Amino acid sequence: MKTLLTLLFNGLLVVNVMAAVHYDISDPDVVAQVDDLILSPQVIDIFWQAYNHPSRPITPPQAMQRIVDEALLAQHARAVLADSQLNQENKVGFLKQVEQQDRATALLRKFFEKPLYNAIQNLPGKSLDGIYQFNDDVNITWLKKHFVLESKLRVEATPEQIQLAKNTTLASVTLSSGAQTSLTQTSEETEKSIKILSLWDIYQRLNVQGRVAVHNGDLNFLKAQVRQHVGSLFVLFWAQSNMAEQDYQAVFQIVMNESDKTTLMKNLGLHTDIHNDNPVLREKAKQVSEEEILAFYNEHKEEFRVIEKVKARHLQLTSQQQADDVYQEIKRGLSFEAAVLKYSVADDKSKQPAGNLGWLKRNDKQRSWLHSVAFTQPAGKVSVPFRSPQNAGAIVYEILYIDERVEGYLPVTDPTVNYEASRDIALKKLKRNFSILQAELRKNAHIRLNQSLKGNGR
Repeated sequence: MKTLLTLLFNGLLVVNVMAAVHYDISDPDVVAQVDDLILSPQVIDIFWQAYNHPSRPITPPQAMQRIVDEALLAQHARAVLADSQLNQENKVGFLKQVEQQDRATALLRKFFEKPLYNAIQNLPGKSLDGIYQFNDDVNITWLKKHFVLESKLRVEATPEQIQLAKNTTLASVTLSSGAQTSLTQTSEETEKSIKILSLWDIYQRLNVQGRVAVHNGDLNFLKAQVRQHVGSLFVLFWAQSNMAEQDYQAVFQIVMNESDKTTLMKNLGLHTDIHNDNPVLREKAKQVSEEEILAFYNEHKEEFRVIEKVKARHLQLTSQQQADDVYQEIKRGLSFEAAVLKYSVADDKSKQPAGNLGWLKRNDKQRSWLHSVAFTQPAGKVSVPFRSPQNAGAIVYEILYIDERVEGYLPVTDPTVNYEASRDIALKKLKRNFSILQAELRKNAHIRLNQSLKGNGR
């Protein structure tokens, strides 16, 4: 085991960043301990395989560093955040407990893929279908009679439906059929191997779309969810039966640490979620001064380069086929002006030059769709045909030629500059504060390492 530890953790990163490191663990099955979190080689390997990706490869020491850092951040989160913040649920998503169990299940399924496959081959019928039986009394008619939504505005079961769901068995699962269990299995262990799944067990695991499906009487969806959950229960039961209990609990502890760390990052304004606003970042951005915005603007002025105006001509046609034919004729050598004079149906074909739109400015208040398209085209090239966007009325096809583009910069007073600059500055400040916090947590951490690792990180 010492050879394995040395092989896995040669050059251990954690040694260099932690102040209170003690090489006092003699147990060969323990690599490190952070408070009550005990890390074995197997646990670290499970998460290393999950973290390591071809596009962003990491080493086992880096995986361990991440586990340790997340443990420290999670501990800090539990110390500074209220329970209501830590346990806040997503109203349309999955419960945190469900997300954590699913995450742990996925980790274990990936790590033990081959032995789990072999275990399933030992099940009746070589399938998960052999360890449970769906209650056929729960059918479409039953669901539509007892579980229809009372309000279309709120996807919620009524108190009566919740109680009914808790009292309604969907399946009885015998998990020990494929797990390697002891011949001297206790009655308590036997009880753990038999699970009775109620409708409530499945319902509370669903997000809002899943709950709508159940309320709508989608029996196939419900059966699929039962089978999926049976698979997860089998993975967890098999893993608990074949892993050291300490390792099994460590996996769940690390997963919970990941979740609490994410909650902390949200409260620090450093976790992006496309479904939610970032009020911390927004408030921090409001505190950015005009002087800071001006300095940012001067340093990043190229980021605010814009097209101020374009000088354009156009050729208007009435059909896609004609537009394609004329475009090909221009590509073969017909001048744009000659094409306008010959084919355009617009009144401005008689202008000088033919089809002249003049200067189109970025800040023009009356901007047509053609105006917007013109700003996307390069100068000196004929555009492909564009169809007018309306669904009704006279549809036309336009070919553009941009004679000239004039570029400039958004002024520092422009709202876009203020928004981009203030958020960028605020985000950098939040990240700087986080770096200080993380350094402080590392400095004050008490880390125990296996004594065989001493010297490998120096």
